[in-house]
Amino acid sequence: MYILVSVPNEAFQRVMAARALQRRLGVETSVYRNASDLLRRVERSYGGRVVLLDWNRRRIAADVKVAGASGLAIGNGVVFSSSWTGNFVQRLQMGAPRREISHPWFNHLHTVELTEQGTLLVASAGADLILEVSPEGQVLWHWFGPDHGFAPKTPGPCSTFDPATDYREIRRGTSERGMHLTSALPLADDAVLAALFHQGQLVRIDRKSGDAEVVLGGLVRPHGIHRRPGGFVLSDTLGHRIILLDEDLRVCAEVPFGTQWLQDTVVTSSGTFLTLENVHIDQEPEAGLSNHIVEVDRGGARLAGIQVPADHRLFAARELTDSAAQWMIAEWGLSGDLGGWTWN
Repeated sequence: MYILVSVPNEAFQRVMAARALQRRLGVETSVYRNASDLLRRVERSYGGRVVLLDWNRRRIAADVKVAGASGLAIGNGVVFSSSWTGNFVQRLQMGAPRREISHPWFNHLHTVELTEQGTLLVASAGADLILEVSPEGQVLWHWFGPDHGFAPKTPGPCSTFDPATDYREIRRGTSERGMHLTSALPLADDAVLAALFHQGQLVRIDRKSGDAEVVLGGLVRPHGIHRRPGGFVLSDTLGHRIILLDEDLRVCAEVPFGTQWLQDTVVTSSGTFLTLENVHIDQEPEAGLSNHIVEVDRGGARLAGIQVPADHRLFAARELTDSAAQWMIAEWGLSGDLGGWTWN
């Protein structure tokens, strides 16, 4: 079994230290708020990469640098990785040079998904936008949350949508956003599922009308809505549970899991869950903290895992076919920069 994992930040204890200092000073802010050019260069210094794991052989098989790597989408001989610092989607294609897809409406991208038409559905969390773009970056459809009742509590530069604005140049803290879209997934019936961080909801958006129907509420900072055989899987991040929904979007099972920050969960071809768990973003930095990649059974019992240094923030996981993994191994190679990833 091959697993692809995105790592958006390779110096996360610096982020935790900055947040801790702000709290001690009584500053209600975010490390992602508008910053000077110097601080933006610091942000870019946090790195980011996509890592290929040979799960059954308990080894790191390949990795490639992608600044701020967040969401992942897998096609035929191609990987798309969104970037939450670079505001682009990077296309990594077998036998071809890398290519960046960007648009002025991209801001703090969280996920990218391939549609049946071969287009990309992007959750632009920093702008409260969901976009469908062509492989060349042309916008084919968009949905702006504040136009449909999800306005920020405090009016700001993104309270209304201005098509002429380059949102890539705007930095807002998470608390300043109306929804903080953490995931968007296309559905076959001309609709989109979206996980809303602030509302604690999973919503179904009708692409034609723009109306958003609440499918599931009572969530705590949800992330990662994904397909699975027979339905969908969702991570209730601070509700500490994996939620399974059927094809009709009804909850059919809940599995308690996670102690700090359940970032993502996918159902593997073996029928198990593969989870990513991070140190809580507001944890005080200290020695010995670690993140975890864990395979668990349907009851939540741990089967195998990797302990990851707290500096290496985890974001998204996808299972790959053997053939997809082989070209990544051949073309990406292994950097040796992932010391401290310990199988257990």
